[in-house]
Amino acid sequence: MSMNEFESLLNEWEDGPPPHILSEQALHAPDDFSGDELDFAHEMGELFCLKDEEIPPYFAQTLLEAEEHRFASAEENFEQKTYVHVFQRLQLQRQLFPHSRPTVRSLVTALPMQRSMMALVAACLFVMLFTMFATGTSFAKGWNVLWSGAHSGVIQVSHYPSSGSAPTAHTVQKGRVANATPAPALNLVDAQQLLHFSMYWPNFMPDSYVLSNMYLHQGTGHIWADGPILELDYHNTAPGIPLRGTGHIVICEFKPLGDVFQVVQLGAAHLIQIDNNGQATAIYVDGQWTPINRFSHDWVYGERSELIYERDGVIFWIVGDQRDGVNSNVLRQIAGSLSVFNVNRAARMGGHMQTVLQSPDDNTWIFANDVVYSDNSDGLLTGTSVGIVGKGGEASQPPQLKGSVHSH
Repeated sequence: MSMNEFESLLNEWEDGPPPHILSEQALHAPDDFSGDELDFAHEMGELFCLKDEEIPPYFAQTLLEAEEHRFASAEENFEQKTYVHVFQRLQLQRQLFPHSRPTVRSLVTALPMQRSMMALVAACLFVMLFTMFATGTSFAKGWNVLWSGAHSGVIQVSHYPSSGSAPTAHTVQKGRVANATPAPALNLVDAQQLLHFSMYWPNFMPDSYVLSNMYLHQGTGHIWADGPILELDYHNTAPGIPLRGTGHIVICEFKPLGDVFQVVQLGAAHLIQIDNNGQATAIYVDGQWTPINRFSHDWVYGERSELIYERDGVIFWIVGDQRDGVNSNVLRQIAGSLSVFNVNRAARMGGHMQTVLQSPDDNTWIFANDVVYSDNSDGLLTGTSVGIVGKGGEASQPPQLKGSVHSH
C-alpha cells in the first residue's frame, strides 16, 4: 500500500470505518478496547495484513524450534566478546584500563584497612627509614658490609686502606712472631675474672691438633675490645708429616665495644651457615693482607682461612691454614662446637694446661697487621676509627677506606 492509498483510505473513514470491518476487528480485539484503540488496530491491520503477507520459508518451524542453539538468545557479555574478537581479527590495539589515575583517597576507599594494619605498615616504613639512616655512612663511603652478628662482620674494599705509615713485614713461625717477649702467667680462675665474658671452649678439633698455649691480650691498643682478649692456640702434632702451612689453629675471643669489622679485599669474604637450621650465620674470609714492601700491601688468597662468628655478644675470630687442610668446613665445625667453659671445674680437675700467658706486645699476635674498623659511638661520628692491629690500635693517620660497592 502506497502513502497516497493510505491517505485516501483515511479520508474515506473520516466518519468511521465500515461496519463489517468493525465487526471483524471486534472479533479479535479485547473487550476493553476503546473506539480510538479499535481504529488504531484497524489501521495497523490494513498496513500489516497477515492474510496478504508473504511469510518466510520455515517460519513456523523456526518458531517451534526455539530451543535450537542457533536461535537461542545472546550469551552474557556477548558485546564485549565480539568487541575483543573484532579487534584481534583486525590486529588493532585496544585500551584495557581507563586513562584516569587513582588517587590516594580512592585507594584508601577501595582498600579499607583496620587500625592494626595501618600501624603495621607505619612500623615497616619506620624500620626502612632507620635502616637507610644506619647504613647511610656505608653507602656514602662505598663499603661492602657483611654482618656475622649484631656487632661484627667485615668491610670489603677494592684496595688496601692507605695511611701515612704502613706496617713493616714480619716473620711468622707456627702462628706466632719470632722473638716474642715472655709474659707472666695466670691461672684459669684469675684469667676468667679479668675477662668480661664467659670463656668458650671448642668441643671439636681436627685430628692431631692439641692446645699448646692460651694467651690474654690486654692494653690500651685494643680500643675495639671491652676488656682483655682471649686466644687459644692449637698446633698440629702429627709425627713425620711435613706441614705446608703454619700448622696452627687459633681461636680469638673478645667482647666488642660497639661494632667491630675486619677490613678485607673485595670478594674475599662470604656468608656461611654454622648450624643445620640456618639460624647462626658466620663469615668466611679467604686470605689476608700481606706486605709487599714498606709502602704497599697485597691480598694473598689460598693461605690463611678465617671464620668470623658472633654468639651471645662474644666475637670469635677462628684462623687456620688452607695449606694444612683447614678450610671453611673445618672452621665451621669448630665454631659450631663452641660452648661455655667451666673454669672452676677444670681448675679442680687439674691437667697440663692450667696457665694463661699474658701477651704485652701485639706484634706477637697472629692477627698483627690486620686492619680493623670499629665504631663504639652509638651512631655518632666520634668514636669511629680504623686501625692496624699491632700498631697502637688506632693509626696516627687513620687509613682511608676506598671502594665502590654495595652494602649488604
